[in-house]
Amino acid sequence: MQTYEQINAGFNRQMLGGQQDRVKFLRQILTRLKNPDQRFKIIHIAGTNGKGSTGTMLEQGLQNAGYRVGYFSSPALVDDREQIKVNDHLISKKDFAMTYQKITERLPIDLSPDDITIFEWWTLIMLQYFADQKVDWAVIECGLGGQDDATNIINAPFISVITHVALDHTRILGPTITQIAQAKAGIIKNGTKQVFLAPHQEKDTLTIIKAKAHQQRVGLTQADTQSIVDGKAILKVNHKIYKVPFNLLGTFQSENLGTVVSVFNFLFQRRLVTSWQPLLSTLATVKIAGRMQKIADHPSIILDGAHNPDAAKQLTETISKFPRNKVIMVLGFLADKNISQMVKIYQQMADKIIITTPDHPTRALDVSELKSALPQAIIADNPRKGLVVAKKIAEPNDLIIVTGSFYTIKDIEASLDEK
Repeated sequence: MQTYEQINAGFNRQMLGGQQDRVKFLRQILTRLKNPDQRFKIIHIAGTNGKGSTGTMLEQGLQNAGYRVGYFSSPALVDDREQIKVNDHLISKKDFAMTYQKITERLPIDLSPDDITIFEWWTLIMLQYFADQKVDWAVIECGLGGQDDATNIINAPFISVITHVALDHTRILGPTITQIAQAKAGIIKNGTKQVFLAPHQEKDTLTIIKAKAHQQRVGLTQADTQSIVDGKAILKVNHKIYKVPFNLLGTFQSENLGTVVSVFNFLFQRRLVTSWQPLLSTLATVKIAGRMQKIADHPSIILDGAHNPDAAKQLTETISKFPRNKVIMVLGFLADKNISQMVKIYQQMADKIIITTPDHPTRALDVSELKSALPQAIIADNPRKGLVVAKKIAEPNDLIIVTGSFYTIKDIEASLDEK
């Protein structure tokens, strides 16, 4: 049997987003595996921004309610196996290899493992592994889009969640918010109990999601924002108010929190959770790597994976509320992103910018290309060196932000694990 390292290194690393026939093709494989996705309840999450925060809070809340919960999210920051977890435990290398072997043995004779791309493989392995692990719930994030995403091979999920919709992956999903909303709406299926939509969506997004939910005969709830004041979440639910410590930074978390509370209220009404305590406990302890993650003080250092203009605006809005002297940014982008818009947003906020090349073998924008957009910026060979430079020029009351892509902060996350 091949090892985890051999299998993962050998995957076909093509990106085949936006091809509907891939979903049909993968569903045929799922049928040969006897539909592992139908052995547990699924919360399927699509959206441009907020999937990770929303998914983490839901996954932790269900765990605290006593359920065995699988969680599928991407990208990984340090270890690829972070993408598949059961009750916070990464899939073991042995289980990964065994699950891969089980699936390959059931592939059609005329199909090679190379015909399946890396994200498709991780999706198939995740579904089979969750079934083998006898999870009660699985929280599954889309990788890209919704309609044609590999995760959309699942049968109707118990709940569909659509977080904030904005422009991203426009080369694959289309250049307009309408096309992107249509892709996200593709996860809404007849048989799903309820669709939850994050607050503050554009009018076109709301129209498209409503129409799709109506067409599929699924109830739709648009969440309200919840208040976060001085590190406390103030939840208003069913004429009651709950106050609880909340450590996640970012003004946008009030929207994610609103979505989570709406979903939890639905579960509470259906007696799938018996009290609000599991969620309150979650909010008091939840931490999310790479999302407004503070890793040091004096100077404050924050890692954030903001990788599109909408996320960049949310990041700068949050930073504007921070007490600080200067803002020093370490930036690195993937080449297929809307870089000119993000650069404009960050230039308005940053007093000093250091540019670098993210840790991605094929999609990283080389720092030499970024230099033309930011001629005054300091160049660093990689994100770790960029952070070293930032620390050298920062005063104790300054704020250092490392952002632009999850692949920019990945290198620094790995260095934290090494300490």
